[in-house]
Parts: sequence; structure tokens; C-alpha cells
Amino acid sequence: MKHFLRPMEAPAEQVDRIEAVAKRCLDAARIKADDGTWIFQPDGAGKYPGRIYFRDFCYAVEGAGHLIPPEEIAAAIDFLIAGQREDGLMANCVYTDGRPVYLVAGTRPPTDNAQFAVKLVDAYCDVTGDFTLYERHRNALMDGMETVPLSEDGLVFVDPANPHSAYGFTDTVGKTGKVLFSSLLYWEACMVLAKLGQRSEDHEGAHIWFEAAEHTSHALKEFYRPRDGMMDAATGDCDQTDLWGSAYAGVVRALSKKETVRVGEYLFDRYGDCFLRGCVRHIPQPRFWQRMLAEYTRGTYQNGGYWPVATGWAAMVLDRYDHATALTLIDEAVDLLEEEDAPEWINDTEADGKLYVASAANVLAAVKRV
Repeated sequence: MKHFLRPMEAPAEQVDRIEAVAKRCLDAARIKADDGTWIFQPDGAGKYPGRIYFRDFCYAVEGAGHLIPPEEIAAAIDFLIAGQREDGLMANCVYTDGRPVYLVAGTRPPTDNAQFAVKLVDAYCDVTGDFTLYERHRNALMDGMETVPLSEDGLVFVDPANPHSAYGFTDTVGKTGKVLFSSLLYWEACMVLAKLGQRSEDHEGAHIWFEAAEHTSHALKEFYRPRDGMMDAATGDCDQTDLWGSAYAGVVRALSKKETVRVGEYLFDRYGDCFLRGCVRHIPQPRFWQRMLAEYTRGTYQNGGYWPVATGWAAMVLDRYDHATALTLIDEAVDLLEEEDAPEWINDTEADGKLYVASAANVLAAVKRV
């Protein structure tokens, strides 16, 4: 299943430039595991060495899967899923020696790996047209989804008394209560499993996952703020404007068309508070997260840094309100990706984490040649 919003139209020369950066990142990030499997690190500059993550590799395949040999995608997915725990929990990452890691910050695992496992397998099916990988891992994917901590209304939940990582790209942020981004991913993964079930003629399974998706979709409105059309990151700690989550909700159509336009309008009106050189802050200036799980200087990394990872989503939503501004954002992002060698994040004075695959792949996923 592809993203629901269509990629925005962009000049062919611009798309070619993004694709060239993405290929450079993938080539640099590609390493061989101890068993001979080719795997892809999050970056090609050694910031996250010797390991592969579900979420990062999912974004790589969703945005730049056509640049990776299909057999290498399948083998890397097999390598990741082999790290699944007996209780169904998917690993957060797997090292080259096959060693899985489940925890990041706190005493419980992140709340998004099962969803990214589903999305990753679906992305492979979408790129290749080969559904045998899904058939091989169907039970593992469903077992993984059963480990996602949910509230009674079907939203992903983090206990305020036991805070831990939620969405991996904010894994140092102490969001608690019902959390938006992982809930969006859960809804999306349920839809993916339902549609894959339909294709494999597992009609009973498809019905179960469609019902789960519908249950969650109704509850997602709890995050929505009618006064400005944006969504909060959580219902407990860090109940703050979530720029990434609001944009992504529009992209996957968890928001209506009218609500998506309102997100685009917010980004347009507060462009200077949300963006820097084509990159997106997690929350708008001048705010910082209310609770952190690890200490980072304000204005850096996940507490005030600006990331290209979310630029594509923001541009797609901006495109529904003002096409010229959306193109400007992509223009700025392309220049940044080339000039700073695809950083993980930036601020006014630094660009950190070179050759970061998701930075280029997610921008590439949002555009199509005209």
C-alpha cells in the first residue's frame, strides 16, 4: 500500500538530484553482515555503525526501493525479522552478528517497530510485485502487532509512570499517555494487513484488521485541535503541536481533505517557525519538548533540531494549500541534501550525521517527475 496522497509534481532535474543523493547514501550505508547478508545502516558515515533498523530501512525501501536489488531487500528483511523475540516483539535493531536489541530509552521497547515491520514488507511487495515474502512472514508480522501497547480505544499508549521511547525518530522524547505518531503507524499497519489479507484471500483476517483500523481511526480525533487544525503529539507529557505527526496524518489521510488543507495553511503561515533550509522541526519554534528521556542541548537533535526526514510529508501537505511554497521547501531541501551531504539534522550552526539514508529517501518518496 502506497501513501494515500499522491507525490507532488516536481521538475525532473530536481527529482534526479534527490535520487543521486539517495543512491550515494545507500551505497555508503550498505554493509555485509557476518552471515553474508547485505544490510543497510541508517547512515553511511558511521554514526550508527554495524546495525540495521526496521524504521530506517522501511523509509529507504518506501522512498528508494527501486535503487536496491530486490533480493537484497528481501534478505535484509529476513535478517531483521530473525531478531523477533519469542513473545512476538520485533527488535529495535539487529547488529551484523545477528544480535537483536529491543530497548532504547526506558524499561520498555519503542512502540513502532511492529508497524514498521508491516510497512517494510508491504514496501517490498509494492516495489517488486512479489508477495511470497509476505506469505513467509505473515504470522510473524501479526504476532508483532499483538505486542503494541494499546489503550481501550485502540491508540498506542505509553504509561506516564514508566516513560519510554515511542516513535523512533523521537526516541529521546518523553511522550506519555496516548501517542500520536505510533498510533498513526498502527492504523496504517492495520490497513496494510487488511489489504494484504484480502489479496491472499484471508477474508476473515482482512476483516479483523479492517475493524482494528476503523476502531483506531475514530479515536485519532482525540489528538486533533479544531482551533488551528493541528494535532498534539500525546495526551500526557508532551501534549504539544506535532509538526511531523500532523503532516503525516494528512499524507496517510487520517485527516480529511479539509483538515489536511488546514495543516498546509498552518505550515504556510508559520513557515519560519517550522522550517530551516528545507528541514522540519518536530515542534514549532520557540517551543521545546516538555519531557526528555535523555539530555540533549536545546536546539539540537530531537529537541529543536530540523530534520529532512519529515520534509516530504510537509511538502505534500503544503502542496494542498500552496504549490509554490511546497516547491520552495523541496528546492531548499535538495540544496541542503547536496551541500551538507544528506545530514540527519541541522540547526543554525551545524549539520550532524552525514549520508543519512532516510533524509534523502523520504524526500524522494514525496515527489514525481514532470
